[in-house]
Amino acid sequence: MSVLLILAFLLGSVPAKADLPELPSLQGTWALYQVIAEYWEVPLLGERLRRVLQVARLRIEQDGEKLVLWSEEVCSMVFDMGTALVQISVLPEFVRSVQVGPIPARIEREEGGFVLVVPSYTVLNGVRLEDPLDPLPARAEDPRVFDPDGDGKPGFTVRVRVLGLLSGEAYVVQRIRQEYRGRILSPDLVRGEVLWQDEQVTLGASSPFFLISGKGRPAPDHAFFVLHRLRGGESCAEILELFRENREP
Repeated sequence: MSVLLILAFLLGSVPAKADLPELPSLQGTWALYQVIAEYWEVPLLGERLRRVLQVARLRIEQDGEKLVLWSEEVCSMVFDMGTALVQISVLPEFVRSVQVGPIPARIEREEGGFVLVVPSYTVLNGVRLEDPLDPLPARAEDPRVFDPDGDGKPGFTVRVRVLGLLSGEAYVVQRIRQEYRGRILSPDLVRGEVLWQDEQVTLGASSPFFLISGKGRPAPDHAFFVLHRLRGGESCAEILELFRENREP
């Protein structure tokens, strides 16, 4: 067989670029439903699963396989502590203050389709750090601490209710590291897993009883996210309705 024939055979056996599946377009506005979860130790009850359920609107910009994600609005942030004995919440002003981005991401080809990959990124709450990996401040007087919910207390305020009788507040700064990997199921739907780590420092409390501390144990099997494409003008109430069945703790 001549060299030309061999080359023609080899070139003919390599799939042309045009034969590859077309890269999906994720450009646009999306609703995000995210659940992060960990196990924590409840006094007298033992280990319980606690979850943070969040619904938000975000925008995706796309240049080929490269993406940039921007959080436009957090619509809901619910804390399920795994027991009715302890309830926590944050102020609506804090929820409205949360904005994240730009977050670099990408689309990867995977056998049978595509996946959305968001490499690890850091979210800081109640604190501004020159390097996001610097140690969190331990004092309320630290100039890096600020008041995102505007209630005059350092960091952001966590309201705590125990046994339905005792109520109080803790003032917290927090660092969260997250990453996503999700299957692009259709041009309008992405679903996948969330890997995350949480670190927080309690700077003060309304009473010593509410000086909460401690670190949970991640529960990756209970953490996930769903992205649902929006037309662009939906209200938070309409976005929450999309995930009603999933939102219930």
